[in-house]
Amino acid sequence: MINLAKGKRGRGEKGKRETPPVFLWLLAIIVLQTGAFAPPAAASAPEQVLEELHFRVDIWFLTGAAQARVILKNKGDGRYLAEVAAEAQGLAKALSGNRRDKYTTEMVFRQGRLLPLVYREESRRRGRYSLKEYRFDYDQGRVELWQHHEGKGLLPKWETALDKEPIYDPLSAFYNFRLGALGRPRPGETLTVRGIPYPRPEDISIQMGQEDPKGRKVMVTLINRVFDDEAVVVFGFFDEKWAPSQGWTRVLSFGKVAGELLPESKPLNGVLPEMRASLSSRFQVPSSKLAGRPGK
Repeated sequence: MINLAKGKRGRGEKGKRETPPVFLWLLAIIVLQTGAFAPPAAASAPEQVLEELHFRVDIWFLTGAAQARVILKNKGDGRYLAEVAAEAQGLAKALSGNRRDKYTTEMVFRQGRLLPLVYREESRRRGRYSLKEYRFDYDQGRVELWQHHEGKGLLPKWETALDKEPIYDPLSAFYNFRLGALGRPRPGETLTVRGIPYPRPEDISIQMGQEDPKGRKVMVTLINRVFDDEAVVVFGFFDEKWAPSQGWTRVLSFGKVAGELLPESKPLNGVLPEMRASLSSRFQVPSSKLAGRPGK
């Protein structure tokens, strides 16, 4: 259920699932504090890149502590791939233990929005490898978590039922919000979407602020499980194309963390092909109404 309201969200009981750090919401308004991500792998098949956003990340006194990018690809037949990847620079690389993370979501455009099919959280740090894969099975009506185990590969860990209320991972929520597929809240209103409910129910709250010369201001509230379930409020500006141009937050372990969109970025130009087709069909005049019209 998509909830547009002026109220605030409450916190649930604590859990242990490590969600993507806040920088992804600065790039998605999600994923900042771990600071180092792996560059995306080369595509194995021809794909159309619809968007490529580059960011500079500053952490406390470390200017340019990381470089990051967000990519959206059209894989054809209504399928899309969203990916967040970044790489720490200089001192931040050493302090993070050369941590490399990558977050990807395979999505399908259905019922006017992007629905996640597979969401992956992949991490390498100090010689250790971690992979969690959330599989959305709409035919069977369930979400499954598969986790990597050394020497055994991916094994099932958890599952829950998919009911009438959609479940979104951070990347699919980000792009649905930007595309207006979830509705466009007015200044002062709050949009709430349901996140992956593991190990407890979770939602993401997005409040629209007033528009000013810097862009459309947005405030995102979520729980950061990386650092003891502390509540996180992330502020950001979106430009005229609904690309995140700036974002900042405060993390107890680091202080201020900020991201800024770089000039070489190529934001999404317009809407998805399926959305354009839907919009054009709305304005087509039915042939029955054309019948009987006098010719020239």
